[in-house]
Amino acid sequence: MKEPSSIQIGLKIPKDAEGILAYVHEVLELLKAQVTLDEDKIRKIKLILVELVTNSIKHSEDENASIEFTFNHPTLTIQKVDKGLQIEFAGDSEQIPFVELDRTIKVHLSESQPHHIKILDPYRFRFVDNYKEGISIDFLPEHFGLYIITLASDSFIYQHDPDLLENRFIVHLNL
Repeated sequence: MKEPSSIQIGLKIPKDAEGILAYVHEVLELLKAQVTLDEDKIRKIKLILVELVTNSIKHSEDENASIEFTFNHPTLTIQKVDKGLQIEFAGDSEQIPFVELDRTIKVHLSESQPHHIKILDPYRFRFVDNYKEGISIDFLPEHFGLYIITLASDSFIYQHDPDLLENRFIVHLNL
């Protein structure tokens, strides 16, 4: 199968949890018709999509939130875009905009949920997992959504545009 350089999937993100499974299955069927995917990649894409859609349902009030797919061999990019407030960290974690750049810090999205992030610019960071070696995503509780995406992907970046009030969750997966 000749791999496309761009994949356009125009499905609207479901507005409630009942639509997640049908959405994920439909997206996967459309992707499999255009890109060769093995079972491991299908499983990872499912996990990533479930968590991105769940994030949208829980945190976005944007009627036009979307998930875009781009394929640039060998990398599939999955990008969720929505309008809204930026990610806010709990406790005494640093907040966006970041002043000191190009460093890795530990932040909390809740009091019990630490994440390591690499600051890329004042409004953009990459999720980092210092313990990725040896940890299987099969044994993580599902409510650690951003951590699940971090483990299932090859790269996971968050970016906020304060002028547009736009959030981007950018996932790279090498196929």
